[in-house]
Amino acid sequence: MSDRAGSPGFARRLPKAEIHLHLEGSIELATLARIAGGEGAGSRARLAALYTHRDFPDFLQNFRRVCAEIRSPGDFASITEALSRRLEEENVRYAEVFCSPTIFRRAHGMSAGEILDAACGAARRREKAGGPRLRFLLDGVRQFGIPAMEEMVETAAACRRYDVIGIGMGGDERSAPTAAFAGPYREARRLGLHTTVHAGEFDGPRSVWEAIEILEVERIGHGVRAVEDSELVRVLRRLGVALECCPTSNVKTGVVPGWGRHPIPALHRSGVAVTVNSDDPAMFGTTLSNEWEVLLTRLGLEPEEVMAIGQRTARATFQPRAEQEALVDDLRRAAAREGIVA
Repeated sequence: MSDRAGSPGFARRLPKAEIHLHLEGSIELATLARIAGGEGAGSRARLAALYTHRDFPDFLQNFRRVCAEIRSPGDFASITEALSRRLEEENVRYAEVFCSPTIFRRAHGMSAGEILDAACGAARRREKAGGPRLRFLLDGVRQFGIPAMEEMVETAAACRRYDVIGIGMGGDERSAPTAAFAGPYREARRLGLHTTVHAGEFDGPRSVWEAIEILEVERIGHGVRAVEDSELVRVLRRLGVALECCPTSNVKTGVVPGWGRHPIPALHRSGVAVTVNSDDPAMFGTTLSNEWEVLLTRLGLEPEEVMAIGQRTARATFQPRAEQEALVDDLRRAAAREGIVA
């Protein structure tokens, strides 16, 4: 390992993919203040408070409040353009971005088509200008119930022209039984949509078992609580189901009590397909490059292990295999320049 491998900023120089990133949680305070008309000191202070969270329920409340400030399709274009620019600065080549149009239909009467036309249009313009390739996953809200999830699956299938490639489901993992959503997930698979779900974050290993056995998802959002069940760890390793891990998010929401007790090293060294992502980067004060860095500096992984997680992230994308491997090859070449065997 060279000195450069552990030097500040090494991760920023590497080409990367991200597979767990919420569009609404990517909004920097300056952008939020601009679209919310909150440039005054009092309004800005109110909005700034939404970026500090006591625990996971408090974060969910702040997320809802941030979403309440997004009122027009033009806001989504601005948010997506800003996200694309930040990802380009971080050398993120490809990202799968969650978007939750149901929230905005309920709150402001915006249709999914309006939202995705604006977001996809901004993403495509940025890609043509050299920015990253963005693809969208429509994210259901568990506490909205089964009919809302069924509607979201139909919407995702109808919005493929807007680079929608799949579905997920977030929100409060304990608000409704997983089995209730088996139908919508089965329909999503029938329609050729990719599938993931938040599980094993706020809720425990049982939620991961249900995601695998009942929803039959391709990936698990977060999934770090799987470490509490050794049999589940063995099953995840055997199946190769990728965990969309988000280290800083877990610490800041209290899902993990501190860096020294984060499960990522144990899961990775047990052979589970760990990936690294930023989740809601603006709301947690992080970037994907920072998440790579904390694997090395906070979690004690070796540079070669960090590279392995980076490659696994690229291979866990819903891109065609050839595009996955092209990104892996680029990462390996860049890692070699850093003195890391990848």
